[in-house]
Amino acid sequence: MATERVAACVLGADGYLGQFIALDLAHSGAFDVVHACGRSGDEAIDVDAPSTLRRTSACDFASIASCENIVRELFDYGATPRVVVNCAAMSAPGACERNPEAAKLANAPRFLWNAVKAEALTRSVQVPMWIQLSTDHVYDGRSPLSDESTKTAPVNAYGASKVFCEDALVQDLGDRAVVLRSSIITGPKPPLKDVRRTLFLDFIASSFKKDEQTSFYEDEFRSPVCVHDICHIVRSLATRAGPSPTLRVYNMGGPDRVSRVDMANGVAEYLASGDAELESVYKSKIARASCTEARALRGVDAPPDISMDSSALIRDICRDWSPRSFSDQIVAAFE
Repeated sequence: MATERVAACVLGADGYLGQFIALDLAHSGAFDVVHACGRSGDEAIDVDAPSTLRRTSACDFASIASCENIVRELFDYGATPRVVVNCAAMSAPGACERNPEAAKLANAPRFLWNAVKAEALTRSVQVPMWIQLSTDHVYDGRSPLSDESTKTAPVNAYGASKVFCEDALVQDLGDRAVVLRSSIITGPKPPLKDVRRTLFLDFIASSFKKDEQTSFYEDEFRSPVCVHDICHIVRSLATRAGPSPTLRVYNMGGPDRVSRVDMANGVAEYLASGDAELESVYKSKIARASCTEARALRGVDAPPDISMDSSALIRDICRDWSPRSFSDQIVAAFE
């Protein structure tokens, strides 16, 4: 009797996180094929990717026909989809604020996950596990270290679109969905192709090369998480045997509550490599600013303290390991 071929699908595979997750799942040995779906179809991944990583057609989340077409492509390929990881997002708060309806369609691809569910039921196979990346912006930032019991109260359209996604996903897929609320993601250069945005730690490092100071917020707190740790968490969920996780929604932050000034100081200390004079030069280029004052310039409200307590994730999914400290994340980003 032939062994069933199984597949995973990564949405947003041309983005920063999506590239790492697609590669990690392709190398895990758990899947015969990993479908990489990006904005640009067959340009979603580099030609040097492993043979188990397959480019798919592009998908327009706002189009029912496009979603149904990509789902048929996945199921017709010859390997039963077991998990879908959605890293695709409209994540620029300003863009979401200008067009909240577009943000909702992009960040809650309901047409797609319902097409996946319908196709699985039609073919009498188990509905694939849907792993959804969400954000710490679902919280209002009024108190530190929010946990999963903290009421969601987004202060901007980006956070609101993610709350809508979380609620709709649990309603539509129930225990076949897990949501991971991420903070700032750190890590090295993307493994397959350049991305359009500058990673925050790279932005900090580049600011030290300028003659003038660069402003960093001292009153906005986050729980940065390393891309390698996210891959470990997603792989654990994607290959999980036994009962489903206890929760449908998990905080996925690192262990440290840090401001952007804290992050800039940490990068300065690392790049100076113990040279006190150089460290002083770097730190002299860090100007302290208030995120409250900056709201008027950005035109978007920002929650001041969306640090997260991710102990439930450690208990249920990480189990025998913990995500990297911020200082270790700096090393992983620049080594």
